[in-house]
Amino acid sequence: MADMRIIPVDLAPATVAPVRLPELRSESRDFGQLLGRAVQDVNGLQLKGQEAAVTLAAGQGADTAQALTAIEKANITFQFALQIRNKLLDAYQEVMRMPV
Repeated sequence: MADMRIIPVDLAPATVAPVRLPELRSESRDFGQLLGRAVQDVNGLQLKGQEAAVTLAAGQGADTAQALTAIEKANITFQFALQIRNKLLDAYQEVMRMPV
């Protein structure tokens, strides 16, 4: 019979670089400016992801891992922004339903 040893799996958490958030305590910024900056950041990541996908598809010597990382980062930030939009829309609709 074959040796049926169980090999343990290393479950150490992977190190993840912290995400840079805009400074929220600045008195000179209002909500609209923060929202506009966030949309610009998401758009920039989308453009980088698209550029990486085109470069990868064209076979122009792009590093596959970096290209896939850029594409996935763009996807995750877009999904996050979409969820934030949904929550803001729900909050707005809830406020509009309140009796005056």
